[in-house]
Amino acid sequence: MKHRTGFTLVELMIAVFIFGYIAASLSTIYSTSHSYLFQNYRNNIIKTGVLLSMRAIQNNLPAATRVDAPAAGAAGSVLAFAVNVDKVTSCYPVNSLATTSWHYFCLANDASTPGYRSLYYHTGTLAGGTPCGSAAATIWNGAYPVPTCGAALAGQTVTKLMQYADTSAGYVFSRRASEGIDDNGSVRVLLRSRWDAAARGMGRIQRNVDFNMNTVIRSNSPQ
Repeated sequence: MKHRTGFTLVELMIAVFIFGYIAASLSTIYSTSHSYLFQNYRNNIIKTGVLLSMRAIQNNLPAATRVDAPAAGAAGSVLAFAVNVDKVTSCYPVNSLATTSWHYFCLANDASTPGYRSLYYHTGTLAGGTPCGSAAATIWNGAYPVPTCGAALAGQTVTKLMQYADTSAGYVFSRRASEGIDDNGSVRVLLRSRWDAAARGMGRIQRNVDFNMNTVIRSNSPQ
């Protein structure tokens, strides 16, 4: 009689169980790894956005010769200032050897992240100009060419700096004494970016990401 070699039913069941256990373990490892990588990526995006925004403000605001928004004693979500434009007379350039420019930071809805706002930076230069002190000095009308925050117009540069902007503090830029501002040339800048996992339908697999920077920056604008 010829005997056939093969697996018994019990052996097959054990093999299936082992392979099923391994597959489940690999799936868990993959899911955990993917979740960790996404969380780390989101952390970096949020932190980098806030850092770049603060750096852009710190690099330009100290050179401002006039700050138009927020107004002295007020606070808001717009920071507008000009460099090399006289604060009192609006003539420019104050220094004929320096560049005359305007800078405008604002918040607007971001189509790429529905339900959230982003911080945008508009900037441009004021060409030419008869220097201040001249008989026919050039006068700037003080109008910042930003009809819509985040939308670019010819002659200016627009940069999206920070996503998921949080304004729960009630302001982003302040020149109020209650925020520790004791002179007209300083601005408190409070940048906060917050990504809400639950609001994005990921509350069970992700954690909220919240990062902020808060500082006072002094400009050259006369007090």
